[in-house]
Amino acid sequence: MEWYNRYKKQLAYVFNEAEQRIAAFPAPLDSIGLAYADKFNPTKQDSGKDYICCLLPFWVKESAGINDDQCERLALANVYGMLYFFIQDDIMDSKPSSNWKERLALGNLLMLEMFNIFRKLFPSSSAFWEHYDSYVLDWADSVVNENSEDFFIKDPIRTAGKASPVKTASTGALLLSGREALIPSLEHAIDIVLMTLQMADDYADWKEDLADGSYNGLLAMIAADRDNTEPLTEKEVENAIYIRGCMKPYTQIAQDNHKKLLATRVGANELIQFHAYIIGHLIDVAETIESNLALHLKGGFEYFLSTNPVKQVL
Repeated sequence: MEWYNRYKKQLAYVFNEAEQRIAAFPAPLDSIGLAYADKFNPTKQDSGKDYICCLLPFWVKESAGINDDQCERLALANVYGMLYFFIQDDIMDSKPSSNWKERLALGNLLMLEMFNIFRKLFPSSSAFWEHYDSYVLDWADSVVNENSEDFFIKDPIRTAGKASPVKTASTGALLLSGREALIPSLEHAIDIVLMTLQMADDYADWKEDLADGSYNGLLAMIAADRDNTEPLTEKEVENAIYIRGCMKPYTQIAQDNHKKLLATRVGANELIQFHAYIIGHLIDVAETIESNLALHLKGGFEYFLSTNPVKQVL
């Protein structure tokens, strides 16, 4: 995990700066905001480890040609943006709670902090703002339409849209150094990584997503592979994963993504290493499931032989 360990100190600095600013928010938004920041801080144990949100500016620093201060400013802006969009997701995905007003207010303060940084880096005439608008439009399209349009089955790269605002950091880095010609290829590379990351999340969250009706690529693939249109049951999903071996073709999609990522030739080696790390996790899951199934079947066969001895034929 050199793509992470190399930047621990800088990440700690960025999150410390974010936490100091959040601590100055009016109560109770300060404590709520600090709790969110703590939850998604990858330098703290048991955090959500949303690496790409925080580390993308560092991963593209060399290919973009920006300096350390610009890199840290973009990382800080992405932290505020990450927290803002996570709050939006929480409110949309969870049942109404007593502190929804506080979370909405907190989200707006975080968005304000993000814009304060971006405004200092990019004048109003900069193409940055057009790119920012397009990323937020992608996010809105995904959270509203991914279920009805079955993104993962019909156009799987669109599942990256929910994390599209992450690209503000990489696009901003290229614009700061006058390398805007590289934006389309880097956007495509990041979308590939975000799609695979979403696939890993969908495996981890399938039970929760099945229960609350949230769109999930793994569940969509399982549903598309059967004849009826009735809602999936937990038993059907477990059979698909643990008996019929659906994780193998699912993981193959991620492996095919890696070939596409390499073909982009964007030069962001740590982004590629991170993608390989995600795929390694999915492969481990698929192989563990396959091994457990083989052991189970072997055990069942040996039990059958012990209770039904085969007569030797002379």
